[in-house]
Amino acid sequence: MGRLDRYLAKEILAPFSAALLFLVQILLVTQILARADILFGAGVAASDVGGVVLALLPHLLGYVMPVSFLLGTILGVGRLAEDREIMAIGAAGLSPLRLVRVPLALGLVLAALGVWFSVHVEPAGLREAQYRFNEIIKKNVSANVRPGTFFEEIPQLTVYAEHVGRAGWGNVLISDRSDPSAPLLALARHGRLLPVGVGEEMKLVLEAGELHREEAGVDEYLRASFRTAGLTLGLGNTLSDKNVLAGSTKAMTMEELQALARPAEGRSEGERLAAEVALQRRIASPLVVIAFALMAVPIAVMRRGGRAAGLGAAVAGVLVHYLLLRAGEMLGEKGLLRPALALQLPTVVLLGVGVGLCWLLARRGPGVVR
Repeated sequence: MGRLDRYLAKEILAPFSAALLFLVQILLVTQILARADILFGAGVAASDVGGVVLALLPHLLGYVMPVSFLLGTILGVGRLAEDREIMAIGAAGLSPLRLVRVPLALGLVLAALGVWFSVHVEPAGLREAQYRFNEIIKKNVSANVRPGTFFEEIPQLTVYAEHVGRAGWGNVLISDRSDPSAPLLALARHGRLLPVGVGEEMKLVLEAGELHREEAGVDEYLRASFRTAGLTLGLGNTLSDKNVLAGSTKAMTMEELQALARPAEGRSEGERLAAEVALQRRIASPLVVIAFALMAVPIAVMRRGGRAAGLGAAVAGVLVHYLLLRAGEMLGEKGLLRPALALQLPTVVLLGVGVGLCWLLARRGPGVVR
C-alpha cells in the first residue's frame, strides 16, 4: 500500500469509526428506552442491563456498518475535495478514479467480515439477548408481587402475600386453577418465586403450610400439611408476549433456517419462503458495502453544496437500499422471484449505479472537482 493509499484509508477510517460509534449509541438508547418497562423493573440489576447491551451489540454493529462506511467514505474523500487535495492529485497526473481503489478494498474486507458477523455472531448474540430478556422478565414477575394485592400474571395461578420482603413472602395464599375440576388452595407461612432453567419455567417454593383440594362430584375433601413444597410453573405467553425476540428468525442458526426453508409436510409454502428470505438476507445485507464503496468516491468528489450535500447523498443511498431490500423481501416471500435473486437485487442495482458514477468520474477527469 502506497503513501497515498494509507493517507486516504486514514481519512476514511476516522469518520467511519466515529459514525459507527455514534449510530450504535443511538440505536442502543432507542432499544433500551423501547424496553424500559422490562429493563428497569424492580428485580433488575445493572449487570442484567449490561448483559443485554453486550448481547445486542453484534446485531446493531452489523446493522449500522454499511451506513457508517458510506458516510465515512463520503466525508473522508469530501474533505480532500474541499481542501483541493484531489486537484493536486490530478495535477500530479493521477485520475480521481484512482481514489476508488482504497474504499473498494476496505469495502471487500468489511463485506467479508459483515457476512461472517451476520451468519454466526449476530444470531448467537440475539439468542443470548433473548435468554437474558427471559431471565429479566422472570425476575420482574417475582418482584411484581405486592403485599396485600392479588397477583395474576402467572397463567392459571393467583398469588396473595400479606408481607413481601427481600427474603420472600409472608402469609401466602396460592390459588391454582390449572385443573378446573379440582382447584387447589395452598396456604403457607413463607413463600418465594425463583427463576430456574433457560425456558419459561419458574419454581414456586412454599414453607410451613397446608394444601386444600376438593374435586367435583366427590364427597371427600383433601387437606395436607407440609414443611416445604416446590412447584415448577410455566409462564406461558407471559414471556413470549413481552420478549420481542421470542420466535424471531434473526436469532436462529443457519442450520435451523435451512431446515425451515426445505419443503416439509405441514409447512406452508409461505412459511418456507419466509425462512429462505431470512436466510438470504443474512448474506445479502452486508454485501451492499461493496456497492457503497463504488458510489462514495464519485459522490464525494462531484458533489456541490459542501458536507450537507454529502450527508444528504448518504441518507439517500441508504434509503434507496432499504426500499429495494424491502421490495426484494416482498417479491421473495410471495414467490415472484427466487429469494436468492430477490435479496441480491438491491446490491446489483446499487453496483450498477456505482459503476456508472465511476465511469462518469473517469470521463470528466480532474476537472470534475469543484
